[in-house]
Amino acid sequence: MSLLINSVKVSDNSSKYFNSKVNILIDSKGYIKKISKNKISADVKKKVDFNSKLISESWFDFSANFCDPGYEYKEDLNSGINLAINSGFLDVVITPNTNPVIQTKADISYIQEKSVNNFCVIHPSAAVTKNFNGNEMNDIIDLHKSGVKSFTNSFSDTESSEMVMNSLLYLKQINSLLISRPLDKTFSGGVVNEGYNSNSVGLKGIPRISESIAVKRDLSILEYVGGRIHFSGISTKESVSLIRDAKKKKLNVTCDVPIYNLLLDDSNIIDFDTNFKVNPPLRDREDIDALIDGIKDGTIDIIASHHQPQDIDVKKCEFEKAEFGIISIQTFFSNIIELSRKIPLDILLKTFSSKPKEILGIERSSITEGSKASFTIFDSEGSWDYKEKTNLSKSFNSPWLNWSLKGRVEAVVRGNKIKEII
Repeated sequence: MSLLINSVKVSDNSSKYFNSKVNILIDSKGYIKKISKNKISADVKKKVDFNSKLISESWFDFSANFCDPGYEYKEDLNSGINLAINSGFLDVVITPNTNPVIQTKADISYIQEKSVNNFCVIHPSAAVTKNFNGNEMNDIIDLHKSGVKSFTNSFSDTESSEMVMNSLLYLKQINSLLISRPLDKTFSGGVVNEGYNSNSVGLKGIPRISESIAVKRDLSILEYVGGRIHFSGISTKESVSLIRDAKKKKLNVTCDVPIYNLLLDDSNIIDFDTNFKVNPPLRDREDIDALIDGIKDGTIDIIASHHQPQDIDVKKCEFEKAEFGIISIQTFFSNIIELSRKIPLDILLKTFSSKPKEILGIERSSITEGSKASFTIFDSEGSWDYKEKTNLSKSFNSPWLNWSLKGRVEAVVRGNKIKEII
């Protein structure tokens, strides 16, 4: 089927059509045959007019938990994929902290078979050690051959320095990525950012140093043995500074920040609303400002959803007992529009489109003739109501529920197929 997309404005600043309104012809094999500012006359199977809505290369979420297998009552691969597609994401990295843990070729086959669809590609991350025990290595080579592009041991309670070193050495042989969620777990029991607000309400704090110690340790090991490391979920000004310095040293390090850590600060916890209980915790405005500066200067590579569904029983309880997490894929673009008041939208778009693909070695879908078509089409001015009946997740743990939000996804395109979002 050939496809003609009319009247879209290009938001990809690496394209020669940046900020131009164009028409795009996609051939029956899913490649861009022609891009023109003028009318394209062609015999096509389907034509869609978008009235000057924005278009970028397809979006990529670098960190989400779809809870499958084991916790399908919170989310599953089918609901997660539907959620991602309708939120503009055509690639998602899912975390391996499932039950059982994602750690074998059979686990990868299960995910690949269950996630077959026409639009969204799921990239499972796998555990470095068996059941995150911190000692016995999984068959990394076998997993790599099965398509795994990233590995982690950060869900382990016993992630030793030696384990980080061995992981980097092993993964370096196959040029694969180690994902580190930086937290020194000896600082245990905290539930919110340590500071004025935690002291005011009497909640145990998670100190910034618990993150910066882990970042500093892993960077020291990286400098010693080489390899590739990605810090997932940084939240403090100290982490930004450490990673900035490491990049100046040409260490092979990248990082991401949860979208909500760029918008929400720890004052939100004073009413004990468990929807604001997340890990890493919401920090203070000084940390948020440093994170924003890190995006502007390229220290922070990726903004990710860190989508973490939780059922009602583990959220509607005492704050200390509640589980961490926010569902954040469906509201992601609206959050980005809010953030674009401080950072230009074209810069933000790269953090969840081209940059994640570059880090994982996945071919980009640039808006150029001859490229494979893979787009997200969106309206930065459009609004929508986020309510229980419009929520696409199986879970409801979002602080934005029952809000009217700005920023709508209009459609996604993969090859010669298009899905318009109602």
